[in-house]
Amino acid sequence: MKYLRDPSHPDRLRIFLLRHGHLENSERHVINGSTDVSLSPTGLVQMERWKDLFSGSVLDSFYSSSLRRTIDGVRILSEGRGVPAHPVFGFRERSFGDWEGMTRDRIEQQDPEGYKRWLEMDPEFAPPNGESLTMFRERVVGTLEGILEKSLGKNILVVGHSGVNRILLLRAFGLSLDHYFGLSQDYACLNIIDFYRNGPPVVHLLNAPPDWTEHRAISVHE
Repeated sequence: MKYLRDPSHPDRLRIFLLRHGHLENSERHVINGSTDVSLSPTGLVQMERWKDLFSGSVLDSFYSSSLRRTIDGVRILSEGRGVPAHPVFGFRERSFGDWEGMTRDRIEQQDPEGYKRWLEMDPEFAPPNGESLTMFRERVVGTLEGILEKSLGKNILVVGHSGVNRILLLRAFGLSLDHYFGLSQDYACLNIIDFYRNGPPVVHLLNAPPDWTEHRAISVHE
């Protein structure tokens, strides 16, 4: 297995970056943000699928946000491994403040000017009592930098959120916030990123679904 069973390297941090699985309220299309929401039965199955795929991989630690939907994902993935799991506040999804629990249509009706600035990707705009995209990026990247300082030479698995994952991928690609919505992050998708002591990061995999296998991916490109 080219990536999942690679040995660690002293000058590299490899991050297996998952998004949490499908949620109980996914069909309602509400903005969850920093609100706690549980995984649906489908989301639990998605995490079990990744647990099976990672069963023989070399992992030194697990990270999640401090929200239930990522903690539950790590709980499934780390079961029986004896590997430490670290929930961290810095990897929480962007806070949308007073907008949380609302649909896009309701937000547009109640706060048309704010909704317009959000769609225009104004990096300094924050929903009432929420975070701007700039504030969100600073929090997530700062958390990543702290992990990089102490985790070179390790392979870690992070269960994050769509927004968190996009920020980490933008950091890896060296892209600005203008490209934020240009990176799709589906439920339970996998990304693989290598960060090096010297040299730019390398993204090996982007937005792979739970039925992804390395064998299939390698065969397609051979």
